[in-house]
Amino acid sequence: MKNIEFTVAENEARKGSVYDLLLAKGNVWTTMEECTDSINLYPAFFTGDYHNSDTRRLLSKDIRDINLDPEYEKVIVHGINGNKGIKLGTESEAIEYLNSCKKEAIRKLALANAIAKKISRDQQLNLQGEIAEAFLKE
Repeated sequence: MKNIEFTVAENEARKGSVYDLLLAKGNVWTTMEECTDSINLYPAFFTGDYHNSDTRRLLSKDIRDINLDPEYEKVIVHGINGNKGIKLGTESEAIEYLNSCKKEAIRKLALANAIAKKISRDQQLNLQGEIAEAFLKE
């Protein structure tokens, strides 16, 4: 977030509020915008594209932190079944979300490997005798 810093206590209170809100809603999808509008611990969002807002990014970070923290027993799921909301996942939803996370990690690893391969070819000769130049000259 730009120029806004939060204390550890504020971050924990915000995450607890998100989790409690989703727990109270049960098996109901909630838009991220509705979530941040319902919790006054998030910075107000008034105009522009919500998806690119600092408020939405902060909520995404909080969701990630909640999912990483073993103190929160349930998994917050999003981006499954074409749904554009968040909720605490059922068993099947949590497994689907896990599989989605694994696929994304594999795609990112494939990209990292392709980049490493290009970098490793710098200044090597190919079969036509040409020297590979992996980097832009400054």
